[in-house]
Amino acid sequence: MISRTRMLKGLMASKTCSQIGLMRSSSLILPMKRFNSTSASTSTTASDIKTTLTNFDTEQVSNNADQIATTLTSDQAGYLHSIGLADGWGPTAIIERILEITHVYTGLPWWATIAVATVGIRAAMVPLYVKASANAAKMSHVKPELDKALSDLQNASNQQEQLQAAANRKKIMKENDIKLSHQFYPMIQLPIAYGFFQGLRKMANYPVEGFETQGLAWFENLSAVDPYCGLQILTAAVVVGMVRSGGETGATQINPLMKKLLLWLPIVSIFITKEFSAAVVVYFAINSTFSFFQTLLLRSHWFRTFMKMPEMAKPNPDAPKGPSTVSEWWSDFNEKNQQKLEKKKQAANSKADAVQKRKISSTPQNFIKRH
Repeated sequence: MISRTRMLKGLMASKTCSQIGLMRSSSLILPMKRFNSTSASTSTTASDIKTTLTNFDTEQVSNNADQIATTLTSDQAGYLHSIGLADGWGPTAIIERILEITHVYTGLPWWATIAVATVGIRAAMVPLYVKASANAAKMSHVKPELDKALSDLQNASNQQEQLQAAANRKKIMKENDIKLSHQFYPMIQLPIAYGFFQGLRKMANYPVEGFETQGLAWFENLSAVDPYCGLQILTAAVVVGMVRSGGETGATQINPLMKKLLLWLPIVSIFITKEFSAAVVVYFAINSTFSFFQTLLLRSHWFRTFMKMPEMAKPNPDAPKGPSTVSEWWSDFNEKNQQKLEKKKQAANSKADAVQKRKISSTPQNFIKRH
């Protein structure tokens, strides 16, 4: 009886211990679950905060940019940059900066700003045109010799003749202090003209503040096209006068065919530029007008004397004239090519005959006869 009672007590004690163990194990598991859920929620919250802060910074920057673009005016430096222009150091950006600086610090309307900037840049380039004109005058005094040397160089049938003609031409240029590099000085205007064209086109398309009201006369709106094509006609007339006066250097001798093409090209340009904004055509008109007066200045005797520039040689009436029509040019071109081919053919035949004679003279029979 006593032993049975002890057995029952032992079973009850073991059951109680197992229940206590289960309770302890469950109490250990619960905190782990609570810890995991707390960590996940914490990481999610941190991620949300981080994302929110990043978006807030981006939004703040964009708002500041919009605020700069809306608060600056065209009378303040940095306005063009705030609207996306005058960015970088290319020809277009540099010209846009020059236009902005001129407009801000002179207070001129935009049409006068374009005029002042154009005249200022062209005036700074006058010394280059003076050198090019002086060089062209030197070339005019030895034009027959240079033309002959160039013709010999083009019609040379072998490398030896080419080298001889090139050396002769180089000698003539050195004796007369002629430098071909000076003839390319006016080409510096090309990137400047490109910068003005692109810069003014972009400013008109935006449009820049004041472009719609700061024009002149019939082209008050610089962002619109000239309704009467008056600027285009003025530009064409000035260019025609400049070509007839000898080009921008005032010393360019143009052959008749090229002169005809250059006289017709400005008229054709009226229809090409009729859809351009008035701002762009204002630049064309002012630039062409400056070129015309520069041509007159470089052709004047007193200016050439003052600048110690040689006078242009008077054209020789007996000198052969170039083709005056396209058909004459084509005939002359074909004739020169035919002469060049004939000359090469004769040189090849002479060389073949010399080789054949050398072969004949080297045979054993001829060797015995000679000895």
